Amino acid sequence: MFKENDSSYICNLNNKDICEYELPLKSIEVIEDFCIHIVDRQGYTIHYSKGCENIEGYSKEDVFGKHIGDIYKINEYTKLNSNNSMLLKVLKTGEAIKDQHMTYMTSTGKTVDIITSTYPIYSKNEIVAAISVFKDMTELKHLSKTIMSLQKELITQKKLDNKNGTQYYFDDIIGSSIAMSTTIKMAKKICESHHPKLLIGETGTGKELFAQSMHNYSSLSNGPFVAINCGAIPETLLESILFGTTKGAFTGATDKPGLFEEAQNGTLFLDEINSMGLSLQSKLLRALETKTIRRVGSNEQISIDAQIISATNVNPIEAIRKKQFRPDLYYRLAVLTLEIPPLCNRLEDIDELVMNFIEINNKIMAKKIQRISGESLKLLKSFRWPGNVRQLRHAIDYAMNVAEVNDVIISPKHLPQYIIENSKTKKIFSTGISYKTCDLKETLKEIEKNIITQEIEDNDNNLSQTARKLGISRQHLHYRLKVLNIDRFT
Repeated sequence: MFKENDSSYICNLNNKDICEYELPLKSIEVIEDFCIHIVDRQGYTIHYSKGCENIEGYSKEDVFGKHIGDIYKINEYTKLNSNNSMLLKVLKTGEAIKDQHMTYMTSTGKTVDIITSTYPIYSKNEIVAAISVFKDMTELKHLSKTIMSLQKELITQKKLDNKNGTQYYFDDIIGSSIAMSTTIKMAKKICESHHPKLLIGETGTGKELFAQSMHNYSSLSNGPFVAINCGAIPETLLESILFGTTKGAFTGATDKPGLFEEAQNGTLFLDEINSMGLSLQSKLLRALETKTIRRVGSNEQISIDAQIISATNVNPIEAIRKKQFRPDLYYRLAVLTLEIPPLCNRLEDIDELVMNFIEINNKIMAKKIQRISGESLKLLKSFRWPGNVRQLRHAIDYAMNVAEVNDVIISPKHLPQYIIENSKTKKIFSTGISYKTCDLKETLKEIEKNIITQEIEDNDNNLSQTARKLGISRQHLHYRLKVLNIDRFT
């Protein structure tokens, strides 16, 4: 058996999953989030990192030199053995086990949920130890269970009210611009088909709002609407959440239906589908093609009948090019595609959106805001809104929070500072300049000259401040003034 302070070493995991002695274990003692547990060939602990202490609640003294079967158990009645312990199994078989989902208990009764990769350590072709590198999933799994539980309760409650787990309809989508009206019209049209639908839109454009509205407009409206954000959950957990689990699939697993089964005869909404790992994308593709699924750990085929609406916040073709999105899955999901316009392409809807947010917040905050000033609207419409409608909603929330109880108008002083700053730096130049040449180079020089001239004037001829605003050095600014023949400031 190794001693804690002797020549024990951490292994090189890149050498065909065979660990060789390389670096002293002391080199990782200070990394508190690095969870490493090493046992000798008999299963006695020879190294226990600080990260393990944080997750399991043990101290190093509690586990060092002890057999893992004496300090861990699967449940109240079952201790660890070579069948249910990854470390003991690797010692027995000599084969690495990667990305294994495992749930177990400490002797103090604490339940731990981890994703672990376990490797044998060899010396002269003989197994001398095993190392487990793992990550805590307890809180994340608890959060996932809570979300699913709440979603189930919501669906159950909505069914009791003859509803289906949604809260939005097309009538709830605000915006009468041509861009939004055209999008809603197209969304209603494709609802007539049960083929998979892909929604493409930037973050905050309202993709789930459209998905729910499309579900409620379709013939499946009496069925459940089940949504999952594929980018918020690790792939290992996401697979079991989507397809369900069978008792024994992994240590601590129980028989549990997945979201495909929950959405039977309804709609399954897969948000941020581009964030799903490629391995899981292939399993999803098979499910869509065969219209069957298998719970994790089971060989039984389960037929599924659910409409699939997926969404991506990035250009899917670009995601395919970057190998983040399988092209065959894209073609399967994008039978019908709907592009949701960003807010910057429908600025005329801001008036209507703002008044809606004011009305909602008046009730919540007990305020008396009646309208927004014209100057404030002008500021809002000059902003790019990378966060789209969601960001606009937050801006109005902020404005109404800082407004006084007796205020009835949202003025510029109430708006977030970043919107005010944007208006100071964003310049609008005249398009009425008459150019004597069609030469692009000369045209660009004239535009640059106008920009620099106006910026210098706005900064009271302070060249240092102007250079900072333009994002260039003072020396480079002097050079551009000379090139552009702007001599009145030099």
